[in-house]
Amino acid sequence: MAAAWLASEKNRRKTVQSKRLKAVIVTHLFGCMVDMKRVLEICAENEIKVIEDCAQAHGASIEGKMAGSFGAAGCFSFYPTKNLGALGDGGAVITSSVALADRLRSLRQYGWKEKYHTAVLNGRNSRLDDIQASFLRVKLPLLKSWNLRRRKIAARYCELITSEQVTCPPIDSYGDACVAHLFVVRCVDRERLRNHLIARNIGCQIHYPVPDHLQEAWMDTSSNVNLPVTESLASQVLSLPCYPELEDDEIAFVIRAVNEH
Repeated sequence: MAAAWLASEKNRRKTVQSKRLKAVIVTHLFGCMVDMKRVLEICAENEIKVIEDCAQAHGASIEGKMAGSFGAAGCFSFYPTKNLGALGDGGAVITSSVALADRLRSLRQYGWKEKYHTAVLNGRNSRLDDIQASFLRVKLPLLKSWNLRRRKIAARYCELITSEQVTCPPIDSYGDACVAHLFVVRCVDRERLRNHLIARNIGCQIHYPVPDHLQEAWMDTSSNVNLPVTESLASQVLSLPCYPELEDDEIAFVIRAVNEH
């Protein structure tokens, strides 16, 4: 969605102005950050708030500025599969706004202004428990080295996957703006590649098979949405194994399997 939204200067501005948007949610998909300078420039012109979805981008940065620190708020997931994951569900929202931070603290705990006094509607019990926070505190110092390993694995894939049927993502062009949460290739005959990898006991996933605007829950409100590029990509993408514990010989095995399919 972010890539399509940024594709055309004329269409971007026309869309922003005509839709009377109040906020834009920018997703740093697969651990690769969106060009936030461009997003913020367009949104500032139209007084639109920017919210960053950083669930897959822990530790990514652009010119030293961390993911989540560009918009009005940055949202992180600590699901176990994330670059920084707890041992169960969890998440966090960061912001530089004192007022927004106070509201978020209230919303996460029943909407309380003080104990047993509800002042904000739609509050809930959504606190990160102490055990998960403790695990995250231990793992946080390791995030930088884990991300570096992910980048090295991604770089190895980009260098050595030579199959003409497979297109690798331009990881090198991102630099520190990518933390390789997923390594997602494009393949026109995806099912053939997928079955080939599965037959060799190589885990692979489709992230994501159904675009948001085609999800059943949204069909009533998105019937007029036309996103041909998104739909085409959704039929081609396939995620290869990419995590810090992956051994060099396992990486080589994946590369050979992809090249011989």
